[in-house]
Amino acid sequence: MLIATVPFMQETKKSASPAGSELSKPLLQRLTDYMKGKLSSRIYVEDLASESNMSTFHFARSFKKTTGHSPHKYLTTMRVEQAIQLLPNYDMSLADVASESGFSDQAHFTRVFKKQTGMTPAAHRRKLKKEAAESKGT
Repeated sequence: MLIATVPFMQETKKSASPAGSELSKPLLQRLTDYMKGKLSSRIYVEDLASESNMSTFHFARSFKKTTGHSPHKYLTTMRVEQAIQLLPNYDMSLADVASESGFSDQAHFTRVFKKQTGMTPAAHRRKLKKEAAESKGT
C-alpha cells in the first residue's frame, strides 16, 4: 500500500532542503507526525522522499543527517515505542499489538522488540504485570 498524499505533506515541498543538508524542523515534524499516523500501515521511503521533493537517496541521507538514524530505523523505533504503549492493554494479544504497531507478523515484532529493548514483548508484559502487582501490595 502506498502512502496517500495528504494536504499537509504538499506544503513540505516548499521547505525541502538541498541535497545532503539537514531537513528543516517543520518538514521533519510533518514527516514524523505522518509516520505516527500511519504506523500500522506500510510506509515507503520513496513516498516520504517524494513528499519532501527530494530523490530517495538524498532524502535518506538528509534524514539520517538530521535524526542520526535511517528512515527505516527511525520508523522501527517509533513502532516499538507504540508497542510499549499498547502492551499494558492485556485484552490485546501480542499478535494484535504487533499488527497495530505496524509489524508484519508477531515473529518479526518479537525479534525487533527484543533487539531494541533487550527483552521479548511477552517478557516485558510479564514485567509490567509483576510491577503492577507489587505496587498494589505496598
